Amino acid sequence: MVTKKKVTVYFATNRMPIAGKGSDAVFDFGPDLGPIDGTAVRFGSAEATITKDGAEADMGSLYVAPEKLFGPDARRGSRDIFERIRTDMQNKGRPTLVLIHGFSNTFQDALERAAWISHFYGIDANIFVFSWPSLGRNLPTPLPYVDYAHDRQTAEASGIAVARTMQILYDFIDGLQRERLCQQPLHLIAHSMGVYVLRHALQALMRRPVQPIVGLPEPNSDQQAFDEGRRSTTGIPAANADANRLRRTFEEIVLAAGDEDDDSFEDSHELRYLPRIARRVTIYHTHRDWILSTLSRVTKFNGPRLGMDGPDNMAAVSDKVASVDVSEVINASEDFQSHQYYRIFPRVRDDIVAVLGGQANEVINGRANSSAHRYRIVTQ
Repeated sequence: MVTKKKVTVYFATNRMPIAGKGSDAVFDFGPDLGPIDGTAVRFGSAEATITKDGAEADMGSLYVAPEKLFGPDARRGSRDIFERIRTDMQNKGRPTLVLIHGFSNTFQDALERAAWISHFYGIDANIFVFSWPSLGRNLPTPLPYVDYAHDRQTAEASGIAVARTMQILYDFIDGLQRERLCQQPLHLIAHSMGVYVLRHALQALMRRPVQPIVGLPEPNSDQQAFDEGRRSTTGIPAANADANRLRRTFEEIVLAAGDEDDDSFEDSHELRYLPRIARRVTIYHTHRDWILSTLSRVTKFNGPRLGMDGPDNMAAVSDKVASVDVSEVINASEDFQSHQYYRIFPRVRDDIVAVLGGQANEVINGRANSSAHRYRIVTQ
């Protein structure tokens, strides 16, 4: 029996804000890209209640931090939220778990799933979700081709917004005095199409300026500098990709049911350089995944998926990457799509929690070693 408790979920989103008629007060975020082609990001928090059936977000508690990029009264909502998290991490010695959700999630869905994971995993951590524009409708029959196409397009377009969020975080951290650094880790979980979002964020990060442009000159004083400053505010400037622009951000990255190519870690235009921003990357997969085997691979003509069999060729992948097959410990009667196992099945949860706790791959309980850097969770 679950005792009801409150969970604070922090968020960043590039969804279109929804405000009351004649009001600037945002009470929700919609399924489409927000301002500036979805590159503008808003930050905030909301409360959710854990129940025996999951989590219920209290949208009445939604707080969207004030954001004004220019002018003497400029305010940064990101600084408000990041400072709240930093204070908690420092005072309570807690890490922060970042989530990027997958296909078919409303903004409220994203808040509720993040809250549930914080409870289900039993990790004492702050919870932060990046919610990109997804339709989040109940999956109909026949297959939701239109919904999938919508979400894949907005997922790709959201890479810049995630990269901007990370750049804003870097600027925040780099501006802290040494005694205000929290010395606690950040972890990242990306699920399903959220892995596709992450790929495009990684590519955008490799195209960001080596040194962020601080301040914005007045128009016409130096038009080139003004244009560059404006691009640094609204998006990632176009430039040649350079993996040396990446910086270590996360301790652990978990990719669950990734809707991404199975050779993505071999391709410099996809996820090859993802290990550079983490100590370790762990990929969870199953050949039983209906969403990936039917909706993504077959109907949308995508190639073999990362979330089905893991990386195609582990010999070509960084030693920082591990692949974990969950097929033996999931049950279609509890998850008929075999796609949500990271938030449903205790055996998968326990493995992920061990990873987030920093345990070495070869000593995690309940695993069998299939081959180099490949594991499977076994029945006990």
